[in-house]
Amino acid sequence: MPKDAHNNIARFILTPTIPKERASLMVRHDDTLHTITRGELEARVREFACGLAALGIKREERVAIFCENSPEWIIADLAMATVGAVSVPVYTTLGRDDLEFILKDSGATTIIASGRLLERLKALREALPLVQRIIAVGDTEEAGGSGDVLLFENVLGLGREEMERGHLRIGATRRDDIFSIVYSSGTTGRPRGVMLSHGNVISNIEAIKDVVRIDQTDRYLSYLPLSHIFERTTQLFLIHMGCPVCYARGFSFVGADMEFFKPTFMIGVPFVFERMKRRVEDAMERLPWFRRFMVRKAIEYSRRGGVWKRLALSVVASVRKRVAPTIRFFVSGGAPLSPSTAEFFFSIGIPVLEGYGLTETSPVVSVNTLTEYRVGTVGRPLEGVEVRIAEDGEVLVRGDSVMKGYLNLPELTARTIRDGWLHTGDTGRIDGQGFLTITGRKKDIIITSAGKNISPQKIESLLRTDPYIKDALVYGDGRPHLVALVIPDTERLEGLVRELRIEGGLPQCLGNRRLHSFFEARIRGLLRGVSRFEQIHRFALIADDLSCERGELTPTMKLKRDAIERRYSSLIDSLY
Repeated sequence: MPKDAHNNIARFILTPTIPKERASLMVRHDDTLHTITRGELEARVREFACGLAALGIKREERVAIFCENSPEWIIADLAMATVGAVSVPVYTTLGRDDLEFILKDSGATTIIASGRLLERLKALREALPLVQRIIAVGDTEEAGGSGDVLLFENVLGLGREEMERGHLRIGATRRDDIFSIVYSSGTTGRPRGVMLSHGNVISNIEAIKDVVRIDQTDRYLSYLPLSHIFERTTQLFLIHMGCPVCYARGFSFVGADMEFFKPTFMIGVPFVFERMKRRVEDAMERLPWFRRFMVRKAIEYSRRGGVWKRLALSVVASVRKRVAPTIRFFVSGGAPLSPSTAEFFFSIGIPVLEGYGLTETSPVVSVNTLTEYRVGTVGRPLEGVEVRIAEDGEVLVRGDSVMKGYLNLPELTARTIRDGWLHTGDTGRIDGQGFLTITGRKKDIIITSAGKNISPQKIESLLRTDPYIKDALVYGDGRPHLVALVIPDTERLEGLVRELRIEGGLPQCLGNRRLHSFFEARIRGLLRGVSRFEQIHRFALIADDLSCERGELTPTMKLKRDAIERRYSSLIDSLY
């Protein structure tokens, strides 16, 4: 079938070529595995779609999904696509203000929410006059006690009844119709509703199929929130391919759930891989000195290739087994991955394929592959996606996966998409072989009072490679030099405080001179290779207590530069 023949993402994803008995979605209840087959998934999507239609939900009507990753999440998403309704995914970690804004701005009339989140919605009901009903996932006392709260299972049942009566007729969907409004979790400013069409997401999945080699023998573990377009497109792609999707019980259970489900493929953000790398390094430090020496040498030799690599991989097999014994490869996105982290995983035989994308591009623009990759780059653009670099270094993207625009923001849409090219706000370069490297954010460029243009992301990425540094933010726009707020890794910091015999505990000890000197020496070492004007002149250690509720973190745990600067403005000023 030609790629342009699909007009509805639900019909595209639920291709009839996958056997009905094939496992499609998997969840864990204690130590029991519950499986939804392909046939069962298709039936539930049809039933829920008919249930939505029976409730009066029409084409282009907005329905919010406010619940944790689960089979019900993806069933609801595909059912909405079936009837032509527009899904509005909402992060469960949002603070009250952002939650209220998104539900109002999107014009949502229905909210599908998990039972544990109903109290948060109840507190907002008076501020949401457009919301007509809530569909609760899981058992809850609210359902049945209130006329506008229904159970997910009851909507499925309503759909089955209507199907048996043959009363419902679901209309056709056009390729250009809006599939979803996804609110971007930018590091600055208010959330922006990115309007993605059925055609946007279908074209992106079609292009991903050409470069990411997945088949029905693979198994995927989901732990990133489905409200993030990276996770969501990945799941839709895998369901389309017939690869089972397994749902982790939460981020803190990922390790145990990897052992239970035995996935062969996972995606993640750099923080996940950096944390995994540090845990392996900690485990290596506890090995007897000779074995530790052998493993380190094996990792070093594994990068040389040929016979050295084969010999080395046999030595580091125990390291690989500790990290992810069944994983064929990881894919990293959402933020720049440290080259040292990528090289570490390659050296133990688990490739981490870094890619690049935006919510506005549905999301994948480029990705490294198992056969063609370059560490430090985000790979080559997908087929059908054009990328060029503007004169000022900004990355521009054009193709069928580029969004329709921002909801209720026509002026911003016109500034962002010009002559068909999406202006990403990222800066980068393309090498002679077509590999794209992202170098920073255009709007985050620091211009010092001496006129030096500096990318803070470059320096922050270097600082995050240190095992004692969880994250960092660099400031200095309009100032004579750079300063930084440094967030130490809490677990390592506790051990360091005991080792240095610093009294007072955390976070009171962050101003201790000996602790400051320890971090100062490490920061100088990390930045030894950068230019003089990119050096951090002064820094302050801050506690790891940033939160989404206060607007300091995005739902994907990125630091919000402006919000943190406002909170610590006096501290930053004191560094000059």
